[in-house]
Amino acid sequence: MSVNHLYFDIETVPDPTAAGLVVPPAEPDSGGAQKERIEVPPALDIDLCRVVAIGLARGDGDVTSSTGIGCVFERAALTVFWDQVRQPRTVLVGFNILKFDLPAMVRRSQYLDVKVAPVNIARYRHDGIVDLMQILSFDGLVRARKQTFYCQRFGLAAGADDHNTGANIGQLVEAGDWDAVRVHVRADVEKTRALYHAVMRTAA
Repeated sequence: MSVNHLYFDIETVPDPTAAGLVVPPAEPDSGGAQKERIEVPPALDIDLCRVVAIGLARGDGDVTSSTGIGCVFERAALTVFWDQVRQPRTVLVGFNILKFDLPAMVRRSQYLDVKVAPVNIARYRHDGIVDLMQILSFDGLVRARKQTFYCQRFGLAAGADDHNTGANIGQLVEAGDWDAVRVHVRADVEKTRALYHAVMRTAA
């Protein structure tokens, strides 16, 4: 029975309701030395961000996107996503989705009281989730690079967005440039789909 691939990507920005939260300092290790704490930007912290865009494509179908800001939008967009995940034989495909996209969507759903579809984000690779970054880094054994690098290395031009990156999504949202946000998230989904096919052509 054939699987039903669901390619997706999200964009996030800092959640202003979390701006006053205090991040605890690093705890000393057993030898008394202070552990180094890597500072994560609020837009990339699952407890400090909010989702402003979700791009989706099922199989070879068109890429669609939901964009907006605020709890009403976020609840609606997350509900649509989890409904898509519940469809029979769905396999989620993305880039860095086990470390960020899926945990962020689960956490935002928890905060917003949205019913989450069953997903197992504790495993590297299985029948329900394909994380291309984990595959290309051999589950962290070698250096993980950005999706754009791998697309260029594989000679893929699909879904190119030459004007914006994920780093300036916050600026686009603040400026109300939702057309640019949609272009970017759809381009990332197109890149994910093209990269998946390139990688899987030689899979054992």
